[in-house]
Formats: sequence, structure tokens, C-alpha cells
Amino acid sequence: MSHWYLIYDDSCPICLGALERLKKLDRADLIIPTPLSRPELPAEFVLPAKEELIKQMYLLGPDNEVFKGADAVMKILSIFPQSKMLGWLISLPILKQLSRICYGIIARHRMKISNSLTR
Repeated sequence: MSHWYLIYDDSCPICLGALERLKKLDRADLIIPTPLSRPELPAEFVLPAKEELIKQMYLLGPDNEVFKGADAVMKILSIFPQSKMLGWLISLPILKQLSRICYGIIARHRMKISNSLTR
């Protein structure tokens, strides 16, 4: 079985919430959550600099594929049968660009957004 490694910010409430939803989707444990505070990966993966990792999530694939940000979300959705259609839909050109923009805004302001949601 080939595994994917998802590097995420384990100090971010939005990221942790998304990880909980991923666990419900990933019943076969295809994706191994890898917290940014302890990014332990197999030797074949070269990790980007921490400054890059903190900006957005990274998904590292079995064939040394690297997806980041919204592209990682699209890839994750395409892996599972129950979300494959949504992954395909948001990967259409105009929606892909919109997804990247929205992801970038949310990623840059994720702590402020998290704080405002918990008030």
C-alpha cells in the first residue's frame, strides 16, 4: 500500500478541524498526518524549508509527488471515492484558480479566523 504524507500546522485550529474531517474520509489510512512541529518522514522525501511549510499544507506522494495548498486539497479529495467528484470539480480551470486564491487568503489569516470563530 502506498501512503501519502500530509504536513499540516498542528498549532492551527482550522487545520486540526480539517484533519478530523480527513480522518473520517480516510478509512484505509492512506494519508499519514504529519504535524509541522514534528515532521518525521521516510528518507526519500526532501522537506521544504520550515518557512515554506508554515505557509500552507503539503501533501507528499508515493512517487515523490508534491502538492501544496489548494492543490493538496484537490489531490486529497481525488484520492477517495466519496469525494472524487468534488476534487474533479474544483480542479476545473476557473474553480482551480478560485480555490487557490481562497486557500491563500484563509492560510495567511488562519489564526485570526480561528480566533474570531472561537469567540
